[in-house]
Amino acid sequence: MKKISFLFLLIIIAFVGCIKDDSEATTAGDLNVRVVLNGNQPVGNAVVYTNPPSKQGTTDDFGSVLLTDLEKGSYEVFASLENVGSGKSVVNIQTSELSETTINIIPGINEGLAPVIQIVLPATSTEYSEGEDITFSADIIDNETPNQDLKVIWESNVDGELNTNSPDINGNATFTTNTLSRGIHQITITAEDSDGYSSSASFEVSTLSPSTITLLEPIKNEGKVLLEWTEYPNSDFLKYEIYRSNGNCSEINPELLGTISEKETLNFTDELPPLEFQACYFIKVTNNENNSRNSNQETVDTPGGHVFNFEPYDMLKHPTEDYIYLIDQAGQKLIKFDYINLEVVNETNLQGTIGYSDIGDNGYGVEIYTPSDNGYIYVYNADNLSLTTSINTGLKTASVVTNGLGHVIASVEPSPWWEQPIRTYSRESGIHIDGNGDHERDRLRMIPGKNEVISISTTVSPVDMEYFKIGSTGEIEIHEDDQYHGDYPLNPRIFRVSNDGTYLITSEDGAVYLANSSMEYKGQLQHGTLRFSDFAFSDDGTIIYAATSNRKSIQIGHYPSLTRDDEFLTKGFPIFIIRDRDKIISLSKASENAINTGIEIIQL
Repeated sequence: MKKISFLFLLIIIAFVGCIKDDSEATTAGDLNVRVVLNGNQPVGNAVVYTNPPSKQGTTDDFGSVLLTDLEKGSYEVFASLENVGSGKSVVNIQTSELSETTINIIPGINEGLAPVIQIVLPATSTEYSEGEDITFSADIIDNETPNQDLKVIWESNVDGELNTNSPDINGNATFTTNTLSRGIHQITITAEDSDGYSSSASFEVSTLSPSTITLLEPIKNEGKVLLEWTEYPNSDFLKYEIYRSNGNCSEINPELLGTISEKETLNFTDELPPLEFQACYFIKVTNNENNSRNSNQETVDTPGGHVFNFEPYDMLKHPTEDYIYLIDQAGQKLIKFDYINLEVVNETNLQGTIGYSDIGDNGYGVEIYTPSDNGYIYVYNADNLSLTTSINTGLKTASVVTNGLGHVIASVEPSPWWEQPIRTYSRESGIHIDGNGDHERDRLRMIPGKNEVISISTTVSPVDMEYFKIGSTGEIEIHEDDQYHGDYPLNPRIFRVSNDGTYLITSEDGAVYLANSSMEYKGQLQHGTLRFSDFAFSDDGTIIYAATSNRKSIQIGHYPSLTRDDEFLTKGFPIFIIRDRDKIISLSKASENAINTGIEIIQL
């Protein structure tokens, strides 16, 4: 009986010991981590790890990962998503239980225990050819492990392991190789710290591109930009393409200027560079496998010539010398510009709001007459822009012309408005001579070769036109009103008289009238959808040069047929044009809605 009791006691002790062993074997628990972005969007491929160090995992397409056999206790759980951000939560692991937590990724935040990798080189847009030196560089940040103790591996999915150099004292891991085989490589850098935590970053590198070519420094010459580059070195050449972007080199939609299919042709001239403060050029080379690569980029300041940061109100030309004069109404400036050397020679400040001006010699040398709303016509020396004299009209003055016979004809704003709104003055004394007309503030034009004036109204509707004949002593001998009173287009802003004094043309429709007291309507210059902005003429008036505001062009038309048969393409959208012998001076806008303007010269 005693023996049985002793045996039973041993069995009981063994059973208790087995129970105790099972308890010690089940002190671990599991953790299911769900990673989201913006509170509810599942995040795949996020790296998840804990502090204190335990397990590390990567989320599946549903944003979940299971970390198993974690020791009982409290943990910080981190999740990071490459190039996006990171997040964390705190959980308490219980024995033999499945715990759960959700981590929200916060964009731009890099928090955690695993090393943080920031790719430096190569740049994402860089292209390479087989055998070319490629530099790989990454900054690796880890707060716990010294840089020299971090394990770094660069790998290619095509060529395998590439480099295992540890980061330098600044945390930068870098190496250069020219052994990448031809193809598209998925490059992965993995960094592991002393606790076994690791992170990775991947990117793509192609070695299918053509060999590099170099664009040399562009040269500006007579309003053009000359480009040259080095020859493509390989036999698989297909073509060069020349590209330009307006402004700096960050523009994402550059303009294709031309294509060259001869490998030995290494130059190109941009005949119509833009009227911008800067342009950027590069050459794209393509091989016969249709792989392409860009050259370096080169910027050119003011490629189309001098650029003004305003739109002039008026433009005048010196009657014998290579100068134009610009009226900056908003800036109250008169600017003298050398249009051969494309440079500002002089400028002066103006007073009041300046109207339509004129230039001529009234016996005192070439002078510029600028009317102002402050009741004066200011007279400037055309050589040095010094103020020579002023004529006191006592009224707001909107437009002025001079007949070269000592008289100044002005359009003023009397009260009441019908009291002689067109008046003549003596250049010598400034005395008011005579007055006539129907409408205040008309735009005036002298008829070349005659002492006669045509005016178009600016303040009445419908727009009206008037004719004035000036006598030898400045009196107004004849005044006629047009017979149509708005039946046909008129525009005081777009208004020129032909060089031979036969006709005038006005408005964006190109309406033509005889330049005499009849002001007979003759029709419109062919224009289709084009809108005219200004006009110039041959000496005999048979050729009409018509600037267009909605096309970079100057159209060529003919009088009296009013047909149009050719055009000159321009760098910008012309505002004002003046013919000077065998060339046209055009003041143009870089784009239809631009404020910036520039001068371009068109050879006839």
